[in-house]
Amino acid sequence: MEYHQPVLLNETMDGLDINPDGIYVDVTFGGGGHSKAILQKLENGRL
Repeated sequence: MEYHQPVLLNETMDGLDINPDGIYVDVTFGGGGHSKAILQKLENGRL
């Protein structure tokens, strides 16, 4: 299986300006890289 490299990950995270208590839905199609980055910034939020 080939690893999927998230595209524009840093730009996406900057644009989202994650709220640690926020609720997010990752509708990108790939290997979960965006979800992983969002989860790392959530304290009490949900993905």
